[in-house]
Amino acid sequence: MKRALFVVAMSLIFAPARFATEWHILGARAMGMGGTGVASSEGPVGAYWNPASLGRAESPSGVQVPADVHAEITGQFLEGANDIHDIASDCKNLGPTNGLCQIANIDAALAKLNDPTNGIRADAAVGTQIKIKRLAIFVNNMAYVSGVPKADLTNASMLNFKNSLNTSELVLRGLNVTEIGAGYGHELPWVPGLFVGGNLKMLVGKAGYYDLFLNQNSAGGGGLNKFLNNAKTSIQPGVDLGALWDVHRTFETVPLHPRVGITSRNINDPQFSNPDQAKAAGVSSYYSLHGNTRLGLALSPLNFWNLALDADLTRNLTSVRGAASQYMGVGTEINVFNRNWLNIPLRAGLARNMAQAGSKTSLTGGFGLNFLHFIVDASAMVSPATVQIKSDKESQKIPANISGAVQLGMLFGGGTQEDKKAQ
Repeated sequence: MKRALFVVAMSLIFAPARFATEWHILGARAMGMGGTGVASSEGPVGAYWNPASLGRAESPSGVQVPADVHAEITGQFLEGANDIHDIASDCKNLGPTNGLCQIANIDAALAKLNDPTNGIRADAAVGTQIKIKRLAIFVNNMAYVSGVPKADLTNASMLNFKNSLNTSELVLRGLNVTEIGAGYGHELPWVPGLFVGGNLKMLVGKAGYYDLFLNQNSAGGGGLNKFLNNAKTSIQPGVDLGALWDVHRTFETVPLHPRVGITSRNINDPQFSNPDQAKAAGVSSYYSLHGNTRLGLALSPLNFWNLALDADLTRNLTSVRGAASQYMGVGTEINVFNRNWLNIPLRAGLARNMAQAGSKTSLTGGFGLNFLHFIVDASAMVSPATVQIKSDKESQKIPANISGAVQLGMLFGGGTQEDKKAQ
């Protein structure tokens, strides 16, 4: 009866929200394994992926410092934005009917810009995680920036381009949030192998906004500095909850050492005040970090081989209108040497945005070096899909989705020896 009540309670707590904020892949190990970590992360960074993992005896204590960057482009807006800037430059310098300053070129560039799924979004993070037994304290800084185009189809004549009357623009929005908090995980005494945990956080958010007009000779024009200056800071609390079931600990005859986890981040929906410029442009008064929920499964067929799968249960909002995310990832890790004092983990995986039509599967990979208590990890993720960023003057393509991560650490306790005993 107690077990049934617990399952019902957890299903209510982690019921997927209709909308959420995109999950950030924090940590090189997780990125290398296809963005998985809810059931497989260990050590201090486990507080981010699933605070319940902090209660596992196999999870080492120590310090971890993860850092990562990610960028994703959707649609043809970069190509269109570059074309508009080049066309405007020719219209001003040479006059109408010269060079690129042709109505056909203008119409084609604006058509590329005028797509509701168009946009670019980038995020970066760096953090410090400290774990002592079942308790973790952490400071994570995460920055989210997006650029969404707005095409001015009314002032589309060559003369309007020459006189800088076309107001096609790139709307820059972003949030820099620092989360300072503590997490705790514990095994339930009446269900061996079932762990629950949570994080309590103070979130310091700085929301920015800026309109970058494309029809000008200097597309940069100090736009980044103005974007950073047009920002407003506010503070909100944050709450994360997690559960992890180490099935082998409950039923010792179950093979492959399965673990099942679920995490819900920012369940209180923190909202940060937008600057006055955003409100004047008709944007919402708040930049919301909608809560998100993620499910994970991990298996260990052999003591040196791990497999993992993660899937978003929420359809996540992004800062680009019309572009949602709901990622699923799978990954594997093989530990070469697999000794307490020396190990070289090799990782690979696949990740795909199930919410985006036509999305390509991204490839991930990474490696690490564990020597004595020191750990270094690096990983990358790249999509085979490309986007063209120049057309009229030159042809140039870049990956549509790319990420990279590194992680340093010093860990003590836990580790493979206890895992071997558990198996």
